[in-house]
Amino acid sequence: MKLGWQNWFQEKRFAAHWDRAKEAAQSTPMADYYSAPVQADQLLNDAPLIALDFESDGLEEDAQLLEAGWVAVEGGAVKLNSARRLRIRAESRLQGSAVIIHRITDDAAAEGQSEQDVLLALLADLKGAAILAHAAFIEQSFLNAACLRCFGVPFVGRFICTMQLEERWFPRERTADGLRLGKLRAQYGLPYYRAHDGLTDAMACAELFLVQCARRRTENLLLEDVLMRG
Repeated sequence: MKLGWQNWFQEKRFAAHWDRAKEAAQSTPMADYYSAPVQADQLLNDAPLIALDFESDGLEEDAQLLEAGWVAVEGGAVKLNSARRLRIRAESRLQGSAVIIHRITDDAAAEGQSEQDVLLALLADLKGAAILAHAAFIEQSFLNAACLRCFGVPFVGRFICTMQLEERWFPRERTADGLRLGKLRAQYGLPYYRAHDGLTDAMACAELFLVQCARRRTENLLLEDVLMRG
């Protein structure tokens, strides 16, 4: 399928990043992930998607990851039997301000799995899939930093951002918090979910994405049509 020039340029840049990371991943636990590239020109309904959310001790790139939640989206449906939530063991005392938000205490964080073990489980499910997240640049940054910490290899993947899609597909005047996940869900009549839980937020994002695509009413969307830009 023919790519538009903007998509062509983005695809060339992505391929260069992917090839460099794949080479760096040789003889590391990430080699298997890089054995299955995701083609941008496939039909969206045929593309495996994983909705992902991290809970962390802050928003900085090097913040401690405390929880990962993810669920598969296939053929326009959320696959509930694929849902996973894994707690990540904290290596230092948590910030009190962050604990108020994510409600993961020091005692709970101490009982989690190692970051490397959680990443290995996540990477196994991300293999061959595009990643769906709200404000996806945050998950992208966290995942890349974690892979560099644990394996010395950058993470390169296909990301779909529901926040960016909303701005791109349905631009309008909004309040300062008008693009928050909960606000957008309410706008579409989706039920309220308590925020700042890795799996719940991943499922909330997946549902929002499906509603956005339904409202867009565009048949035969390609994966490239929804990928995060920039």
